[in-house]
Amino acid sequence: MMLRMGSSDLSGGGPLQVSSQRLSEGVYDRLVTDIRTGVLRPGDPLRDRDVAERLGVSRTPVREAIQRLERAGLLDVWPGRQTKVRELSDDDTTRLYEYFGELCAMHVRFGMGSGDDPNKDGEPVYEAARALAGADEETWAGSFVGFMEKVAAYEVSVRGRLLEDHLPLMSIVLRRPPEIAGDRLRLSADLNSAIERGDIDAATDAIRALFGLDG
Repeated sequence: MMLRMGSSDLSGGGPLQVSSQRLSEGVYDRLVTDIRTGVLRPGDPLRDRDVAERLGVSRTPVREAIQRLERAGLLDVWPGRQTKVRELSDDDTTRLYEYFGELCAMHVRFGMGSGDDPNKDGEPVYEAARALAGADEETWAGSFVGFMEKVAAYEVSVRGRLLEDHLPLMSIVLRRPPEIAGDRLRLSADLNSAIERGDIDAATDAIRALFGLDG
């Protein structure tokens, strides 16, 4: 039996090859990838039985992954009825822009602001900031999410894991970046410069400006 999600199959090419302890995480990562890449589209149904059959796992890790996806804001779940990939209204998107702008500024402030720990390697963050500064309008959203992924990894804390859980939904919201007063690419270059010189206040100001928030 082939699993159908709307008119699309799950990507990935077969059963998950992971340890039993990580099955739920593996299912979650596979479904996030399909949602982020558009294999699973807004409004597509998601059935735990079909996902389990397609990925070669039991329904328990699939249900755990679906619960996590719901908490991350990627699914609408009606117990005993139906589960679908979430469809965002314009109002939802506008509110989420504001939320993610505040969230990202906070994580840069508290995560990068503790950068005096000699055991923490900030180079991946710097590389991601440079990549963001070199992005164009087409690649900006993915580059920004990539930058925040490195910030989350740098935090190595509960905060970092919480940020990671928000990034899949943010990547979907940023498919249509918010209209802002400034030049997005120039502000991204400003963010990179601030990160390189360790000016956390300027970095958080640049992020807020990228999301159209007041200073």
